[in-house]
Amino acid sequence: MSTRSPRPQTVSRTCSRLEAAYQRLKQDIIDGVYTPRQRLVEAEVAQALGVSRATLRAVLIRLQHEGFVEIQPNRGAQVRSFSLEEATRILQVREVLEGLAAALAAEKATPAQLSELQRIVTAMEKTLAADDLLGHLPLVGRFHQGIVEAAGNEFIDQFLGMLRAPLVRHQFRIILVPGRKEESLAEHREILTALERRDTRGAERAMRRHVARLRDSLQQASHLPIS
Repeated sequence: MSTRSPRPQTVSRTCSRLEAAYQRLKQDIIDGVYTPRQRLVEAEVAQALGVSRATLRAVLIRLQHEGFVEIQPNRGAQVRSFSLEEATRILQVREVLEGLAAALAAEKATPAQLSELQRIVTAMEKTLAADDLLGHLPLVGRFHQGIVEAAGNEFIDQFLGMLRAPLVRHQFRIILVPGRKEESLAEHREILTALERRDTRGAERAMRRHVARLRDSLQQASHLPIS
């Protein structure tokens, strides 16, 4: 008796649900919806994502491989917490990759992509003026992701996707370092200006300076009291 293979449409729908759930849970971790060391209760997270627990387990395994979660025997999954030392070393790698992405984006970005980056920076200005840090930090992520997409290199996107989790634990304290909010906004404006000028070297230098200063701020943030 032969067994039938799953129909292509069924497989496609299953893969689409898995991919959508993966992208959403990953972004929720990056945005701080789920905090470092928080246990991810399967029933609750599966319901929030609108997927089965089997699909969620596949998502969690993928996120474990990328360093976003830890799956412990008999205890389930929890959001991974990176140490200050680990986050610092990872930022060294991000400096190189994001600098390359900025250089490529300066060459390849479409007018629509540049306009979107401009809109994001404008929104960043408004959130900082309103002291809305919860609204500001996701915009920073969108700006960086927009540059990666404009660069058009899937390998940069893939590798950077694995290097975004380490700052989740530290990002709110980093932005509270005295003067960091103003510096960060100025750095993003500088990057955008280089992109708009199609200045590949300038864009790479501006991005690398930004990530290097982020690394310095991370060290300073480690000495701030936890509110």
